[in-house]
Amino acid sequence: MKTNCLIVSAVVLCIFFAVGCGCEQQPSVFFSSDRDGNTEVYVMAFDGSGQTNLTNNAASDFSPSPSADGSMVVFTSDRNGNNEIFSMNADGSNQTRLTTRAGFESDFDPVFTPNGLSIVFATDRAGPADAEVYIMNADGTGQTNLTNNPAYDYEPAVSPDGTKIVFTSDRDGNFEIYTMNIDGLDVARLTFVPASDMTPSFNQDGTKIAFSSFRDGEGASEIYMMFAGGSQQTRLTFNANFDFSPFFRSDGLIAYVTDHAFSPNSEVFVMNPDGTGQMNLSNNAADESSPGFAGPVTMPFMP
Repeated sequence: MKTNCLIVSAVVLCIFFAVGCGCEQQPSVFFSSDRDGNTEVYVMAFDGSGQTNLTNNAASDFSPSPSADGSMVVFTSDRNGNNEIFSMNADGSNQTRLTTRAGFESDFDPVFTPNGLSIVFATDRAGPADAEVYIMNADGTGQTNLTNNPAYDYEPAVSPDGTKIVFTSDRDGNFEIYTMNIDGLDVARLTFVPASDMTPSFNQDGTKIAFSSFRDGEGASEIYMMFAGGSQQTRLTFNANFDFSPFFRSDGLIAYVTDHAFSPNSEVFVMNPDGTGQMNLSNNAADESSPGFAGPVTMPFMP
């Protein structure tokens, strides 16, 4: 059976190849970097090649999150004087402002829902110590507060089926991981340690959540994995660096950021879901952060 594989634009950096009777996609990795003097949104191939600046703006552009189909990217920018949510095509074109806040109010941490119709994000419009998780339509309309809590709620991520949001909150005294329904109901606390647990992300089928934690008392954060209900919290990284912002690829591989203390050189790494096979993708003498994969994929684990 003949397989036709579409080779997409080199700017988007997706590589397609025929396998058996199907077509597998090795997705792009979107991330932030300050290598050009200010923070910009970049894209690279999964092997770290072809690193390309997409935003090319004199302001700070950061926290990119691609849509599930890889066609769009939502990100945060301060190009209008304070942090706002923007969207753009995956090649950097059609950069569009979606939120408009006043003064020093900030909208940040945007992520698409799996169907691409909505964006979940955080905002401190209720006050600098009172961030809330909101949802809006993909064009910026219909902005709705989901958390409605006087604590700092942020870092949302949406489950693959679009029914759940995992987020970080200090509502119980320190930063812990919580989940809620996509409408803000049925809030549940998942972590219970005196140290901070942060930067959560669902895996490819929504059964597990990766996150970063300071619970080991080593002065740095590590990547952990747990079931979506909070059980079996397992440490994946073991080093003296700050490891944070895990993000799953659809075959289970995890991109994350590692940062040496007091060093302006954080890097985007990738590893297997058991913590093995750690590999530096970005390899640049600047700060890289906020990795996210574009598009579904079925690929073998790294050796």
